[in-house]
Amino acid sequence: MKQLASLTLLVAAALVVRVVGTPAAAPAQPDVDVRTIIDRALERSAWGQEQNFAARYRYHMSQRTREFDDDGEATKDERRHYAIEPQRGVPYPTLVTKDGEPPSGDDAKAEETRWKEFLDALDDPPDEEGEDEILLVFDNDLIDRFAATLEGVRELHGRPAFVLSFEPRPGKLPVRRRSDHALNRSRGEIWIDQATYEIARVNFELIDRVRVGWGILGSVSDARGHFERRPVGDGQWLARELDLYYHTRVLFRTTRRGETTVWDSFEPIAE
Repeated sequence: MKQLASLTLLVAAALVVRVVGTPAAAPAQPDVDVRTIIDRALERSAWGQEQNFAARYRYHMSQRTREFDDDGEATKDERRHYAIEPQRGVPYPTLVTKDGEPPSGDDAKAEETRWKEFLDALDDPPDEEGEDEILLVFDNDLIDRFAATLEGVRELHGRPAFVLSFEPRPGKLPVRRRSDHALNRSRGEIWIDQATYEIARVNFELIDRVRVGWGILGSVSDARGHFERRPVGDGQWLARELDLYYHTRVLFRTTRRGETTVWDSFEPIAE
């Protein structure tokens, strides 16, 4: 089950999906090559990680999870609302409500356990990440897995962005974690803000079935969604929306699930 959870997180962290809506008319083709765009975006990403902007705000996170049957009818519709506040420089989401009610019973116990585990990890961080950890960072290791093509410039929320399509490079790609099997079978688009070279959106879809536990435990046969970032406060870019759909089979159970996460109500923390 842990392996499946890792693949689920991959879908979320991997910045997956299709473009929602019709983009505005594109400006003229840019006089810049793909490698230059990527290099500047990599520089911006590294700088943003150093700044740790997410730890400078308190904010809210809303999650909606739906499960569907074979006919596409929803069999589950759950909503959770979190308040996020940095703890020693690490954002921590506290569950405020589940389906409109404060957590109670098993949910309350699970939250207590999660909080204790978080504090333990702060006091004694692991020497290295486990093989199932999903730490997708926009760096050369990630970029080198894909071949990118500049499709042009389109507008997103009134801001011009370079649109690069990507697909896996031919040949054998590196597998350092189990989640890399899914990453290496993904394609989509990445939108890079033209003014700042911040990643504004990533569109993703899985192009081939990914086995879980050598195919004995199950597989992920469909995954798609979108991840979006926007400027917050003083021009700092943070995650704002994640929308996912995935189809999994674990042992004899098939799950079709949609997950939507929205981050809002950003409030800067006084230094």
